[in-house]
Amino acid sequence: MRTTGKRSVVLYILLFAFLFGMGFLTYRIYTEGEDYISHSYNGHIYADNAVVDLGVITDRNNILLFESADGKKAYSDNLSVRLSTLHTVGDRQGYIGTSVLFKSFSDITGYNFITGLNELPFDSFGYKNLKLTIDAELSAKAYEVMGGKKGAVLICNYRTGEILCKVSTPTYDPMNIPSDILENEIYGGVFLDNTLSSSYTPGSVFKIVTTLSAIENIPDWANKTYVCEGEMYIGNTKVTCLGNHGELNMNEAMGHSCNIYFAKLALDLGNEKLQATAERLGFNKSFTFGDVNIAESEAELTDASDEELAWAAVGQYTVSANPMHMLILTSAIANGGTCENLHISEKDAGTGEIKLLSKSEAEEISGLLRDNVQNYYGDYLFEGMNVAAKTGTAEVGGDKKPNSWMIGFSQNSETPYAFVIVMEDAGSGLGNAGNAASILLNYMKDKNL
Repeated sequence: MRTTGKRSVVLYILLFAFLFGMGFLTYRIYTEGEDYISHSYNGHIYADNAVVDLGVITDRNNILLFESADGKKAYSDNLSVRLSTLHTVGDRQGYIGTSVLFKSFSDITGYNFITGLNELPFDSFGYKNLKLTIDAELSAKAYEVMGGKKGAVLICNYRTGEILCKVSTPTYDPMNIPSDILENEIYGGVFLDNTLSSSYTPGSVFKIVTTLSAIENIPDWANKTYVCEGEMYIGNTKVTCLGNHGELNMNEAMGHSCNIYFAKLALDLGNEKLQATAERLGFNKSFTFGDVNIAESEAELTDASDEELAWAAVGQYTVSANPMHMLILTSAIANGGTCENLHISEKDAGTGEIKLLSKSEAEEISGLLRDNVQNYYGDYLFEGMNVAAKTGTAEVGGDKKPNSWMIGFSQNSETPYAFVIVMEDAGSGLGNAGNAASILLNYMKDKNL
């Protein structure tokens, strides 16, 4: 009897272990099954002769970006479209983990917990198809104007949150993968989507943050003046400027992008106030795009010395900015303080509505950025669009040219575009990113996007 009792206890333990194991396995399949199935090692999906057909991915105008049928996968017939949309659409091997092919797996495979990858009768009616908000031709144009430079281009409709253009370079042709892609330095970082997963020294575009800190903390900020003599010393550290601007107010300092003005302004504000404003605007904070975690923009200023704070205020020191975060901030400024739900498809919830600043702050900074274009850059760059913008020429050291930035938006209700362009190792912000922005926005206006 005792032996029978012991055996019963053992059987109950084994039964409990079995049920627990089955329950745990079911839970893991339910919560992580899509991740397991979509992993790059799954030949059922990613191999050239894969047995699972995926849906069709198109742009906003129904231009084909990707399709899969009868075990064969195909991209656009246009090479420039394939190159420019690679990081958004994805690759056949599943190496680009932030892409639609990877992250919207269930939408284009029809995967669900009950049926797995088995075909359903209504798949043939377009159930697995996915229409993106991007414009394929605009993307190809953006790739062209990057001129072989590494970096990122982002353009959205800030009223609706639709992403119209999302291009990361370097890139490659997913239909003809280069044999030296892992060895050739021109493909360095090619599997990384720079719009989402990279951060860059921002240079003068960070002066928007410094300005908003002044708006928040200095009552008479618009009339506050400083004298620029081309350079200044803080201890043994020299802060330099590209001009000798004399006495400037905020409006003039923003137009001239005067380093000395903003360095002195930061010293008056102090570490804590500038840090607080930066964090309120999204620095040192994690955002998501759909279910992709965006690389954080960083501004660690609390313990910065005076000379470090002065350089941080003009976007140098250790400050970094992610392009998608900059688009969120730019869209919020354009849209009265709140960034609408940025998304790449109607099925993608994007980052959600984000309020970063007050309506009055948005109006004040918009006025300064509009004056930049109107009186310093030239309205001829964006004919008829009333663009407000800021350039950045960010020094990165070594033998590299500066990062070239331009961020901005059109105030014309017929062209509600917000944009962020960054080019690595390029030089002048206005001459490079600014020229690219001019070409792209005029192209969009002509196409009536």
